Amino acid sequence: MMQKWNRLYEKYGQKVIVPCFLVILMLLAYLLMIQMTKPESFNAKLFSVAERTIRSPQTMIDTKKTEEEKTAAENSVEDVYTFNRETGQNRVALMDSFFAYISEVQGEVKEKTNKQETVSAADKVKLIKAKLSSNVSEKITASISDTMLLGLINADAKDLETVKTIVSKEVSLIMEGNIREADLNTKKVQARDDIELSNLPSQFKTTAKALASYAIVPNETFNEKETTARQKEAAASVIPEKILQGQVIVQEGQIIDRETYRQLGMLHLLDQKMPIKQYAGYALLILVLASILYFFTTKTKISRKKRQQTLMIFGVAYLFTLLLLFIVRLLEGANLNNIAFIFPASFLPVVLKILLRERYAFLGLLFISTTSLFVFQSDEASVVSSIITPFILLSGFVSIISLRDYSRRIAIFRAGFIVGLFNVFCVVFLMMINNSTILNENSLQSVFYAFIGGLGAFILALGLIPLFELLFGVLTTSRLVELANPNHPLLKRILMRAPGTYHHSMMVANLAEACADKIGANGLLVRVGCFYHDIGKTLRPPYFVENQLQGINPHDRLTPEQSRDIILAHTVDGADILRENHMPEPIVDIALEHHGTTLLKYFYLKEKEQNPDVDEASFRYPGPKPQTKETAIINIADSVEAAVRACAEPTREKIEQIIEGIIKERLLDGQFSECDLSMKELEQIRETLNQTLNGIYHQRIQYPDEKKGEN
Repeated sequence: MMQKWNRLYEKYGQKVIVPCFLVILMLLAYLLMIQMTKPESFNAKLFSVAERTIRSPQTMIDTKKTEEEKTAAENSVEDVYTFNRETGQNRVALMDSFFAYISEVQGEVKEKTNKQETVSAADKVKLIKAKLSSNVSEKITASISDTMLLGLINADAKDLETVKTIVSKEVSLIMEGNIREADLNTKKVQARDDIELSNLPSQFKTTAKALASYAIVPNETFNEKETTARQKEAAASVIPEKILQGQVIVQEGQIIDRETYRQLGMLHLLDQKMPIKQYAGYALLILVLASILYFFTTKTKISRKKRQQTLMIFGVAYLFTLLLLFIVRLLEGANLNNIAFIFPASFLPVVLKILLRERYAFLGLLFISTTSLFVFQSDEASVVSSIITPFILLSGFVSIISLRDYSRRIAIFRAGFIVGLFNVFCVVFLMMINNSTILNENSLQSVFYAFIGGLGAFILALGLIPLFELLFGVLTTSRLVELANPNHPLLKRILMRAPGTYHHSMMVANLAEACADKIGANGLLVRVGCFYHDIGKTLRPPYFVENQLQGINPHDRLTPEQSRDIILAHTVDGADILRENHMPEPIVDIALEHHGTTLLKYFYLKEKEQNPDVDEASFRYPGPKPQTKETAIINIADSVEAAVRACAEPTREKIEQIIEGIIKERLLDGQFSECDLSMKELEQIRETLNQTLNGIYHQRIQYPDEKKGEN
């Protein structure tokens, strides 16, 4: 089954399987987020009795009440009017002009009379109307009757001046005050009353009243722009009506009236629905987290295959953590007080630190802390909802710091115990900060759950890490230590079938591990990879020189082409054997790549003696070339160990020449063109091989013959 999956992954993985897999993970994470954050539904009916106390799961603005408050604020703003002092002055001037025309008409009438011309009453009225209509206003002639006009024309100068003075004074006095359209009639009545009480001759009072009534007009106009601005300002100053998280909407036993029912509906406590914008918001949250992970991963200098493996491991671990969070939420629904503290906050950081790197552990902690913030904010007002996110953050951080040696299960378990104790301490001081009661049953439950959650996270991680290793072919330190055990069946197989190869592998492992440690590569991976890199030789042990008995070489009976096929096949055969035994992919890659595409020079030259036209490519290993520093180190160490072992008397100079020659040959052949091995690191590898091999093959001190037996 695993072989079929590996073949399918190799063929379609990078282009189809991995992208689809990641999209599916995002969709599942989104669905879990929605399921955990949607409001709880209550079977509440209008005018029924509430079966339980219902609190608001979130803080929300009551838009209806807020709009009502804004409307009330706008309506409370009085209309703004603009007072125009010039209006009063203009109306007084109008009266002065009116009386001036009366005086002018009186003069014309007198002049005509002096000329013995007859001027009738109608002519006098016509004459004054003509002047008023063309120079003052037609409306004044409509407000003043002909009789009144004629009376003023016929009045003597003293009476006319008295009427003018009283009218102008009254108009000026009234117009000094604020007059709106609604107050106009009142002001006119006031003017008429004042004139009635004045010392004006009675025959002119009616005319004076009419003139004053005509002259008085509104001097305040409605300012629509300023009124609208003040209404908007009043509306803006209204504090939005909010339903706060944890606020009691209805107490148990109370009647659910229309207002309460409306609030329950607005909070989606009747239909278990969220607003569309919240669905969109959570979708964007998942998208942002996925983008952060993607760009975080692309900044790491790793191969595309390794990057996709990292994304899948992180995605599956995060999704599994969300599933654990969902289970905790279900337990909360079963009215288990403070059960949220049992959430294994350390699980994701621990798994990511062991499977990937510490930097991914911190990123995973950021992800799960952010997620918990949104998940638990939908809780009713409780101690848990306010301190669970800092609890998860602190617990995860301490788990990363405390987990140092994860090559041994007991060390991981010990770290889990430490985190469990810290969780207890963390819950206590967070409750103290929150001013919660500590010495009661609920607090003791919280402490117990926190300890179980801390220790349980590590136990759960220990149980699931082998599954991650199997699914994604990832290697952990503990797995490498397990594979390095001499009692491993495959190592026993090599020892029993090809003891020379076994000894050669051990020697190469010592050399390669020293080089890996020198340049900062994964020394343990190099060592274990060396143990298994030549397992393909167990199919035909005698055809490899380290397993041949002295003087017996099976290749003497074979053609160069037959020998070539046997030798070249051991890398592919080894990879197949390792895959059949479900070995991690990096170990399989080492078996396949440790010779790269190097030339099988001995048999190639032997064939060329018989066939000068032989194709050199047919005598090269199938590859691929080393893809990692670790495989490149093994490529060099493998050849160097074999060459030095074949040397009759390996002196310091000979060893240096062998190492120098092999490294130079590999460089010129382009064997390291697909891995990120630098020239500086190659020089460090050369120096380390020289030191190590000279330490192994140092010249022994020559003792006297009689003491040789003592050595």
